[in-house]
Amino acid sequence: MLIRLTTILLFLILFSVDSFGQYYNRVNAWKKSRHELTLGAGVGNYLGELGGGDGEKRPWLLDMEWSQMKFSWGLGYRYNMSYRFASRLNFAWVKVGGSDQLTSNPQRQYRNLSFKSNIYELALLVDFFILRSKPGHVYHIRGVKGRKGMPLDVIAFVGIGGFYFNSKADGVALAILSTEGQGLEGGAKPYSPLSVSFPFGLAFNYVYYQNIKFGLEFSYRVTLTDYIDDASTVYYDNDKLRAEKGDLSADMADRSDGSNPGWTSTGAPRGNPKNNDHFLTVMGTVTYNLASLKKKRRRPGKRHSFNKKRNRARF
Repeated sequence: MLIRLTTILLFLILFSVDSFGQYYNRVNAWKKSRHELTLGAGVGNYLGELGGGDGEKRPWLLDMEWSQMKFSWGLGYRYNMSYRFASRLNFAWVKVGGSDQLTSNPQRQYRNLSFKSNIYELALLVDFFILRSKPGHVYHIRGVKGRKGMPLDVIAFVGIGGFYFNSKADGVALAILSTEGQGLEGGAKPYSPLSVSFPFGLAFNYVYYQNIKFGLEFSYRVTLTDYIDDASTVYYDNDKLRAEKGDLSADMADRSDGSNPGWTSTGAPRGNPKNNDHFLTVMGTVTYNLASLKKKRRRPGKRHSFNKKRNRARF
């Protein structure tokens, strides 16, 4: 009985939402804002091997070091294809970092690795409007009679992107140092500073005025690389690394104090290749309807004669 009632209730909710959507779609109000520009600013973070929680495993967001939230910003262009769907080209500049000194996990803290990186991402997204703002009289003008509007957008989105990163520790670029023996005999495979991301998340907009929206966007990225933090596999023979790549490479590969050599010996875990690195952003946004930039059409020719008579009558 409960299942039937729940099914009926969900059907009625979806039917009512779809009915409103069909009505406003017939009005074609969404076509007046086909082209939109979005600017966002907020914070970014990453989920990977460095820092994080106290346990040995990584239970997704619970293992993230929240104190490492760093300034990030984004710029996007949205094209509204229909009442429910839009495509978006989005650029994001995300600052991320991590440090083993920020966790009380003894093995991670002993490893003593750290990094910082700027991530530059360009992504193509598909927006689905769960709720879409509905036009009434001019938004939020008191005393104006007419059909009331609904000033909220709720958007779910998913997409694919490409990004560039260049991890550094104490200002030293790490990829060229082959800290896990990349390119050397018995070492890890070299990794590229370019990778693929799969963004998804939710966005909320409040229509402040006809052409301006203020919002909040949560975006999480699954990636195809485990080297945003330059840690993924196992420790390479440090003496061999020093001979092949130099002192700086060996020092950056093993930054422990040497008191427990078993934890950083050749073949000991330095990262976890089973879990790729992820990153996220939380941004406040401003969206502007580009249709408002169109010039208003003016009647050709000079002022009409009745305007001239009207002006003469005033003097």
